[in-house]
Amino acid sequence: MLKLENITHKYQEKSAVNDISLEVQSGEILAIVGESGSGKTTLLNIVSGNITPESGTLSVDNEVIDIYFNRLIRDLPNIKLVPQDYRLKPDYSIYENIDLALTQYTHEYRRERVNELLVLCGIAEIKNKKPREVSGGEKQRTAIARSIAEEPLVLLLDEPFSNLDSINRTHLRSKIVEIIRQEEIACILVTHDLLDAFLVADRIAIMKKGEILMVDTPLNIFQETESQYIKEFVSSAIQPIRDFMKGFGKDMNFDV
Repeated sequence: MLKLENITHKYQEKSAVNDISLEVQSGEILAIVGESGSGKTTLLNIVSGNITPESGTLSVDNEVIDIYFNRLIRDLPNIKLVPQDYRLKPDYSIYENIDLALTQYTHEYRRERVNELLVLCGIAEIKNKKPREVSGGEKQRTAIARSIAEEPLVLLLDEPFSNLDSINRTHLRSKIVEIIRQEEIACILVTHDLLDAFLVADRIAIMKKGEILMVDTPLNIFQETESQYIKEFVSSAIQPIRDFMKGFGKDMNFDV
């Protein structure tokens, strides 16, 4: 389990993240969504160790993680971040890119673990190809496989669906759910697209100006009636679908 307590961070005296507390269970996907500048990426970078907050604590399975230590390497114990640019080695095969995360282990274990991850992430058939020879979705799944190779307790995904076509988005969404469930990882997924969050997350956190307005299930977020901002946020997410259906003379009666 990942637990954040009273996390606060400022940029030039302006709060980017304001007193945020969250819990994410093992095997659960929490999606953080919000407008550009809402603070969601800053929060993700605090959890990953890339940004030191002003205050607050972070713990994994009840063990407090030192997020204030001035380290040269920003990796935190048991927490892995999959960045938007994947950071794969271009001259190494898909297999080798995953294997590089396991250099301190025996050859036998590395082979067994890499083969397991290739199957789990649905990339076994492309294991001998280079990153430039595969699709964006396959690159993303390779980056995820590499990040979970050492069996972290927490996985952080930064806009995992950005720049993917609709087919790759669909495949990746289903794979992320499968991977998180099987590996029993606590996962935070940051996305600007509420529809992706609806289709993947167990719970969704809506952020605005550094604060979390609501954390709840996708259904309860969809049916929220008290917050005008959340109602409008949900409505804007589904408006393109409404417009598409109206083009065929049909209407979608969503009560938002």
